[in-house]
Amino acid sequence: MDHPSDPNIDFIEMREAIEDTPRDESTGQLWLLAVVVGSCLIFGILVFGIWSWRISHFPHAVATIAEVWNREVIIKDRLGFETGRKTITEGRISFTRTHAGKSYPCEMTIELGGPKDNFAIGQKLDVVPATGTCQRVDVVGRIRD
Repeated sequence: MDHPSDPNIDFIEMREAIEDTPRDESTGQLWLLAVVVGSCLIFGILVFGIWSWRISHFPHAVATIAEVWNREVIIKDRLGFETGRKTITEGRISFTRTHAGKSYPCEMTIELGGPKDNFAIGQKLDVVPATGTCQRVDVVGRIRD
């Protein structure tokens, strides 16, 4: 049994003392919050980095706005319930995409912004289409004359 010279006595008493101390659950919640926020931050940086790389390395084109109109859209929450409505500005743009030394005429309809952005027929836009297609166009900005 327990003998004063037994070296395990201190270890057993120390382990029992540690097990008897109350645990603070808020520390675990703070770690969970830090992990979630950190993961979201890393994901956002990755998405922005990939978009920036695409804008920097893919060929740009100059698009001309051929038609502009406003449309009211329904805003829904995650469950599909209507939470409101807003007006967006859409337009038909045309541009010439180049790939591997060849040019391809493109025309598509995209969301330009809102009515307050004052898009007009004939304005020029700096766009970056996806490689090998006229689709998935990123509008970088307006070209000022």
